[in-house]
Amino acid sequence: MKDYSKLYKELNERQRQAVDETEGPLLILAGPGTGKTQLLSVRAASIIERKKADPENILILTYTNAAAKAMKERLASVIGLAGYDVEVGTFHSFANTMIQESEEAANYIGDKVQLDEVERMKVLEYILDNTEGLDEIRPFRAPYTYLKDVLRSISELKREGIYPADLRRYLDSKESLYRSFEDKYIKRLQALAIAYGRYEELKEGKSGDVFDERGRYDFDDMILFAIEVLKKEEAIKREYQGQYKYVMVDEYQDTN
Repeated sequence: MKDYSKLYKELNERQRQAVDETEGPLLILAGPGTGKTQLLSVRAASIIERKKADPENILILTYTNAAAKAMKERLASVIGLAGYDVEVGTFHSFANTMIQESEEAANYIGDKVQLDEVERMKVLEYILDNTEGLDEIRPFRAPYTYLKDVLRSISELKREGIYPADLRRYLDSKESLYRSFEDKYIKRLQALAIAYGRYEELKEGKSGDVFDERGRYDFDDMILFAIEVLKKEEAIKREYQGQYKYVMVDEYQDTN
């Protein structure tokens, strides 16, 4: 391997322990700038060097396309050309590949078209202009003041697997922690639940008010679709379990 031996010798005792431990789950905790990403690359090289797995049986996930590209290049510098055979991608790109490359998984998207950020803003503008019960998030003189905040909140809810019905049900529940909030905050959350529900309805395209009958899916839906696929399609789950013997996550602290 290209630089593996040299880099391995430069590791301290704890770093070598992290590289050498290849059985079971492993969590590496270290501060910024301490070489976690480099360590991950050396660990992948160690797994390949010890014949624990071939490069194509290793999956490395990170958050941005830039980070994925940098990881690929780092792997190549450590392992050589085989580094490009390691599957490296973002959570969203990996999820999108999963739901596009399998006929069973593609059923979860159907003919839906992916929304870009401008389209997301436009659909929320439509919601704010044409939906009742949103006064708390639609100021009279500046109706789009909270537009980006609402979109951000919708994304955060979806990333936690919380659907509009879940949010409404929790807000109505007697056990809801939100009941201790001031009235104005409760009303904002109720308005958010309405906007979120309408957003999901319009994305389906059944009404034809904003989108055609094909419907749309957004960035966060990729993850949700992939989760549904792995939960419900046993054959696909087994295929991925067989394909990837090692799964590593860079910047794990950012995951939900």
